[in-house]
Amino acid sequence: MKQRIFKIALFVSAIVLTNIPPSLSQIMSNNERSIVLFVEFEMDEKDMNAALDLLKEMQILTLENEEGCIAYDILLSEEHPNKIFLYESYENAQAQKKHNNSPYYKDIVSGKLSRYIKGTKITKLYPVVNEELEGFIDEEP
Repeated sequence: MKQRIFKIALFVSAIVLTNIPPSLSQIMSNNERSIVLFVEFEMDEKDMNAALDLLKEMQILTLENEEGCIAYDILLSEEHPNKIFLYESYENAQAQKKHNNSPYYKDIVSGKLSRYIKGTKITKLYPVVNEELEGFIDEEP
């Protein structure tokens, strides 16, 4: 009987613990951690140059105007000549949201670029912080 009560108590505890809303510190840590986006655009090969020109403009505007943007790299693949990949890194969710709400994002990506895009895949990633590497990172003198 005691074993059955223990199992029921354990089961109830598990249900209660999995349904606890996130704490303020958990919400803050999720909003404050770095975000990386890996974006894949599929285009017709004939539209690649026009799309690249727009993305180069977007890259310059992003890096010039957004302090929270750490990287905005445009990548091409020999294996997929009709695809453009973006590597975007932001300090936190707020910086990424600012990017997506910028007038040049709406004009270039949502507007002009969208007519060339046949398919999009976006992967949202969170970097793993390895405190043991702190001494290996080059610091400015």
